[in-house]
Amino acid sequence: MPRERTYLRYQLYRSKARQEANSTLTRHDEDLEPAGKKNIFSKVRFEAITADALEAYGLWAAESHFTWDEVVVWKDKEPMSFDLSIWFDLELCGLCFANPNQSRLRLKIVRLEGKPDSTHPLKTRIAALALIAVSEYARTIGSKTIEIQEPVKGAIALYQKLGFKFDTEGRLVMALESD
Repeated sequence: MPRERTYLRYQLYRSKARQEANSTLTRHDEDLEPAGKKNIFSKVRFEAITADALEAYGLWAAESHFTWDEVVVWKDKEPMSFDLSIWFDLELCGLCFANPNQSRLRLKIVRLEGKPDSTHPLKTRIAALALIAVSEYARTIGSKTIEIQEPVKGAIALYQKLGFKFDTEGRLVMALESD
């Protein structure tokens, strides 16, 4: 029974983090796009990695850096994990899977990937968008830092631009600000 309660509690935390991320985009849409530009963020939504997300991922799986089908198994094994699909209207543009360490003080982004198609509407924004939801979840479970586990070399500069730094142990981490 404890595992079921834990799973349900964290399911609620995951859902609230995604909802808050959606609300954040709605509240701050003017801050995210310069005046005069059409706000594309009104069509962005954050959801769990569902069968629909995996089906949409299948359209670009051959070009993917990762295999995302196994996330379904990970979600069952790791009740505190956080899974995220990032959509623009009906188009899947990104996926993210994160898992806290045992103490929950550090949330590791295990996988983060944008759709390889260079023309999708959220190109170059997937990491920043994912970070909105991941940060919300991390704060909810009491994490103090977010870590990028085994970052792809080509993405390190982008993560650093978003506020990540290498710590003394060589991990790419970002401290969370307290509310």
